[in-house]
Formats: sequence, structure tokens, C-alpha cells
Amino acid sequence: MAQVEIRPYLGANFSNVSKTPDGASTQAKIGGQIGASLMIGNKFHLNPGISYFSRTTEYVYSDSPELNTDLVINGVSIPILVGYRFIDPTTEPVLNFRIQAGPSLMFLTKQEFTGNSDDESIDWENSQWGGQIGAGLDIFIFFIDATYEFGLTNTFDGGENNTISEFTKVKNNTFYINAGVRLSFSR
Repeated sequence: MAQVEIRPYLGANFSNVSKTPDGASTQAKIGGQIGASLMIGNKFHLNPGISYFSRTTEYVYSDSPELNTDLVINGVSIPILVGYRFIDPTTEPVLNFRIQAGPSLMFLTKQEFTGNSDDESIDWENSQWGGQIGAGLDIFIFFIDATYEFGLTNTFDGGENNTISEFTKVKNNTFYINAGVRLSFSR
């Protein structure tokens, strides 16, 4: 019989970008997410999910501090992961370690550089694709996951006549840590 679990969770994330404009450095700021996933299967499993996230990357210009800004992105993420549990959960339901990977689709509801009037000229993408890889630990009715997401599509292309006009093809890369509860069912 295949195992079915509903997994509501809360988590933190740390997001950075694939490249920075000249004269700037970036630093991930803590963000968060809330969501749920459905895990179907025993050792091999399918794990689709949905979450609402907020992530922030700080841009620091050491020579021009007046340009310092935060890139804030909010939206809905839908990962569809496949994974492997190292122990069959039907024989050992208390403790398990697993790995998983797959694509994620994000629909963005907010994208902005805080305190920056150049937002109007930036070509923002309203949806993005990512690739996730991660590992998790199940203990009794609880779980914790650590996942890294590689941005596969651009967050934005720099607009014309602004401080980031030469700053194009930027992808977000995000590290997620989630903790939640396992609600198990058999079918």
C-alpha cells in the first residue's frame, strides 16, 4: 500500500542573485514561506506542493551608498519533486532520511527594488522556473527539509536609462529550510 502524507510547513529562506551590477555586492536577507505539500509513495515518492514566499536580496554599493537597495520578491511557488526515502516508511514510520529534486514554477505577486524609482523601467518577469534539489529528515510526526533552488529563468532584465541598465539576465537562487507536521494516511 502506498503511503500518503499531507505536510503543512513554515520556513525561512535566503535568496541571492546570479550576478550583480558593477560596483555592487549582494547579501541574502532572511525571508519566509508558508505552505503544504502532498507526499505520495513509499521509498520512491512524488512530492508536489504549494507555498507563498517572500524573499529579499540586499544590494550594497560601497562607493555610492545612496544606491543601496533591497530586491523584494513575493509570490506563489509550486514545486513538483520526486524523491527517495532510504527506509521504507511502512516498516519504519518513526525515522527516515530522504532526498528529492525537481522543477518549480513561481507566480510572482510583488517585485521591486525598495527605495528605487527605476522600477518602472525594469522588465520584470511575472513567472519563473527553478530547479530544486534537497534532503529531508522525518522524525515521528515532524519533518525538516533543506532545499536549494537554482533559478532557471530571469527575474528581470535591466531597463533603459537607469542605474541598472547594463544589469541583465538576473536569476534568483534560494536556499530554503522548512519544518512541519506529517499527517499520514494509507491508501
